[in-house]
Amino acid sequence: MDYKEYTIENKEPVNLENLKAGFIPKDEFINIHKNSIIVTVDVMIWYNDGFLLVKRDNVPALGELWNIGGRIERGISTEKGIRKKVKMECNLELKNLKNLGIARSFWKTDPFGHGKGTDTLTFLYVADGIGELKLDHLHSNPLIITPQIFKEIKSKLHPFVSDFMENAFKYRESKI
Repeated sequence: MDYKEYTIENKEPVNLENLKAGFIPKDEFINIHKNSIIVTVDVMIWYNDGFLLVKRDNVPALGELWNIGGRIERGISTEKGIRKKVKMECNLELKNLKNLGIARSFWKTDPFGHGKGTDTLTFLYVADGIGELKLDHLHSNPLIITPQIFKEIKSKLHPFVSDFMENAFKYRESKI
């Protein structure tokens, strides 16, 4: 799948700096979360001969093995946003970033307790991770999943992670 971003209107470039938003007060963001689809970006990071998964320490997907990612920031390109998110969450730089598609996930849990769950639309990427892995406070227990380990644990993973990782392995194999 090819993914493109367009920053032009009436044949003039759009200044993304003008689109950036600041901090949204928590009460306002809870209302947005409760009533909107949250647009996110996730990346399957190839690191030390396998894909990096971490244990999520927050909802949704609390306790699940997961890839790195999160909300897309307004006024920041998707690729710039995922690079920033990866640096914050696990201290890695990304090379060879490639979009693999889009997925939608529905969750009964939400991080704010409003009772309406979480609805996400996620842009999926694969990339090579460079640097020293250091996780933030929202993630723990990093695991490197090789093709052999993936075969052993695939059925235990959340379907989102399992499908995403399978596509990421296929992409890597096609590039070798």
